[in-house]
Amino acid sequence: MDESLVRVGKRVWLPFLRARQYMQSRQSLLDSSLTQFFKEAER
Repeated sequence: MDESLVRVGKRVWLPFLRARQYMQSRQSLLDSSLTQFFKEAER
């Protein structure tokens, strides 16, 4: 287990894992919108 755990009361989170997933989803969203933009610009 290479993630650091953050424990708040009875809840335990993996903030870095969550942040990484969030950034990856944002990045893929950005990539797809940029791809769309360049396809439109080519026309």
